[in-house]
Amino acid sequence: MQKMNFSLAAFALLPTLALAQPGGWNDPFPPHKVMDNVYYVGTTMLSSYLITTPEGHILLSSNYEASVPVIQAGVEQLGFNFKDIKILISGHAHPDHIEGDALVKELTGAEVIVGRLEVPDVQAFKHPKGKTQPIDRIVDEGETVSLGGMTLTAHVLPGHTKGCVAWSMPMTEAGKSYYGFFECSLNGQFLKYVGNTDYPGIVDDMRGSYQKAKTFPVEVFLSSHGVFYGLDAKYEKLQVRKPGDPNPFIDPAGYQSHVAEFEKIFLDTLAKQQAEAGK
Repeated sequence: MQKMNFSLAAFALLPTLALAQPGGWNDPFPPHKVMDNVYYVGTTMLSSYLITTPEGHILLSSNYEASVPVIQAGVEQLGFNFKDIKILISGHAHPDHIEGDALVKELTGAEVIVGRLEVPDVQAFKHPKGKTQPIDRIVDEGETVSLGGMTLTAHVLPGHTKGCVAWSMPMTEAGKSYYGFFECSLNGQFLKYVGNTDYPGIVDDMRGSYQKAKTFPVEVFLSSHGVFYGLDAKYEKLQVRKPGDPNPFIDPAGYQSHVAEFEKIFLDTLAKQQAEAGK
């Protein structure tokens, strides 16, 4: 298995890395079942999730265009047909989460769903191959996406991007239902807070999103980057899991700890920028 030897500090370089496609970020990670009909089909660093239904499938996040063949191979390795993807829920408006949207659309014809507040930045994205970013449906806070008996609910958590959208859905295992949560990103380590004329409300949005994030009764914690939810360690536990052992992805404490950690990173980064600006 490819190990993810990345720390949170690496994300301070994301504005540059997102364009440069850092080495290893598109390397395959073993595709696997998370729970019920939810599968991980992403790369070592860029999460992508397949939700299967009798009427076709939902894909969350295409990542880089170079990630798409890895995602497709993972879907097929799990025994599903990539062309059965009917809906693509676009990731947040950074290249490492949306660059592959056009290719997924070309290969599957999937309906592409984007959060309303993300639309301007998605439309402004300059695809390295000149492709137009597909947008078929725009969603707002609390709207749902349904297919084949599965329903996901949108939760807007702005800050990391202007309209970052997380998604929740019920997941079932051994007859019990769990609150599953696909986090967008609460990472504010590299963002500009002081004098950000492009996003003047970023500080208030970040504060509000951390408070909102704390209210979700998350049980199954997933995120846009595997390193945010301990994918490596949880996958290893999954491989040695015995009947009756808990599912390692059921991690409510890990979710709350993650939110607290990233809120502290935000506050520390904000304080540092304010001190440097003499405010």
